[in-house]
Amino acid sequence: MKSLLSISFKITRLEYAKYLIAYMYRRPTVIILGILGLYSLIMPALVDDGFLLNFNKGLYLSMPYALAMLFYPIIITVIAVLQRYRNAFLKQEMLYEFDDEGVHIQGEDFKSDLAWSHIREAKELAGFLILKPSKREGYLVKKNVLGADEITYIKDKIAAAKK
Repeated sequence: MKSLLSISFKITRLEYAKYLIAYMYRRPTVIILGILGLYSLIMPALVDDGFLLNFNKGLYLSMPYALAMLFYPIIITVIAVLQRYRNAFLKQEMLYEFDDEGVHIQGEDFKSDLAWSHIREAKELAGFLILKPSKREGYLVKKNVLGADEITYIKDKIAAAKK
């Protein structure tokens, strides 16, 4: 079938890192860890400065643990970006073609076809449209290469395939 929409792009390290940070800081576990880390950094300062006189010092973590909890998403993002760019497959320019049947993705040495009925949802996050065929898997499509009409077209195709 003839492609109705064809786009080609490459995701840079910075774009991928921004996406991962936005994704990580939306997760409830990461938010709780960040709050606990921030709490563990602030409370000792308040006790040492005399603002809190009767505070139990055992209720907060040591400085290295507090910093690790606070910056956990950034640490994980750096590791993920480094791992991603060791893999040649992920550094390729990707060609996405959208038609009535689904999404066809092609790189330098691979080709993948994804029917609209196999995409659970399309989410927008950090400059990307994420096509999610499963809960943990997603294909990143840059929103700056798509117009509002194309995003609506993709979302409508996914919604129509679910009916």
